[in-house]
Amino acid sequence: MRKTIKNYLATHYDDYVKDLETLTNIDSGNGDCEGTERANQFVAAKMTALGATTEFRYNERACHLISRLQGKGKLTVLLVAHVDTVFKKGEAARRPFTLDDNGFAWGPGVGDDKATVVEVIYGLQALKEAGFEDFKEIIYYTNGEEEGGSPTAEAIVAELSQQADFAIIMDVARPNWGIVTQRKGNAKYRVEVQGIGGHHGNASQHCANAIHQLAYTITALHQLASPLPGRPENFTAEALVARGIEDAGQFIPQNTVNVGVIGSTNDKISIIPGDAFCEVNVRCFSVAEQQRLDAEIKALADKIVVAGTKVTITGGIVTGPMEKTPQVQKMVDIYKAIVQEEFNGTVHEWVAGGLTDGNRTAKYVPTLDALGVENYDEHTDHESVDLKTAMPRAAAFAMTLAELTQVF
Repeated sequence: MRKTIKNYLATHYDDYVKDLETLTNIDSGNGDCEGTERANQFVAAKMTALGATTEFRYNERACHLISRLQGKGKLTVLLVAHVDTVFKKGEAARRPFTLDDNGFAWGPGVGDDKATVVEVIYGLQALKEAGFEDFKEIIYYTNGEEEGGSPTAEAIVAELSQQADFAIIMDVARPNWGIVTQRKGNAKYRVEVQGIGGHHGNASQHCANAIHQLAYTITALHQLASPLPGRPENFTAEALVARGIEDAGQFIPQNTVNVGVIGSTNDKISIIPGDAFCEVNVRCFSVAEQQRLDAEIKALADKIVVAGTKVTITGGIVTGPMEKTPQVQKMVDIYKAIVQEEFNGTVHEWVAGGLTDGNRTAKYVPTLDALGVENYDEHTDHESVDLKTAMPRAAAFAMTLAELTQVF
């Protein structure tokens, strides 16, 4: 089977590039329902040709596509990619798909995530060519709102995850056979302080400064965070390269607490502020730690330093982390072995502070993330994708999918 997969993909590279060009030249920015519909219609035509049934779902901002292939085995696989980009309508006409002499392709969303959207199609075509049917169902969800997120997309991911035995997130890959095996979960809080306002000079003895109390609360919040590894300038991508260190996200602190917004209705320094607030984002790698931090943050409402003030804390856990469980480790080991045996490559495991649909599938099923084509500078006007990695990545993905259906 592996030989058939590799041969099929090697002989269909030009077709892959042509399809990637077509998809990249479709404007499908986040929030563009018409554009994401056109992109997903392209995907649907390819999946229908493979024998899949397709279902379109809509809201006012996007088109979502669920494609289903039926097999003769026991396990259901969920594959997740996305057709939306961060670019506005007209960007594809301004800088359409181009391919240079070094095998790099350029264009809006070419790497994030369109090269990988097409990779999945060709990986599934190769599996069909190899006669692979040892699965109950392969569900391929192409999200139309991944870049901005939405209740619609989150509900679809939750629905499909509960129908699957494991999930593979086909999102942008890290360089040198890099994949992502852990992602932080996300929590959001709003801290509101009610004090007693008044004139600073004449009424300070019977006032309570809300901003002063907020400062104490913020200090307590940051004491919950993991320490940073050192001086910030020593941990930029350029600084790590200069020190001969390969960045795989290993310096990302285990817990991070960011007070990103702060304010008060008061705008005069001669007035003691009677109100203040801040908004906080908290991220960490484990469910247990996320729950511990949630309890400790909410307990800060009772820790009053400035007499006469009251602290109210609202919010909580939004999205859980993508943890590397023993089942996920089994998935990683299979992928690593295939890459080593078939391509003499070494898979590098990354951890990430950002979220993908992998955070959401991981709530329900073991999840492997970032098996896409390797790309660079996503979300910029010089985003590129290394198409020399496209067929090897597609082959490794297809072989891994086939093997996982035998061992789970």
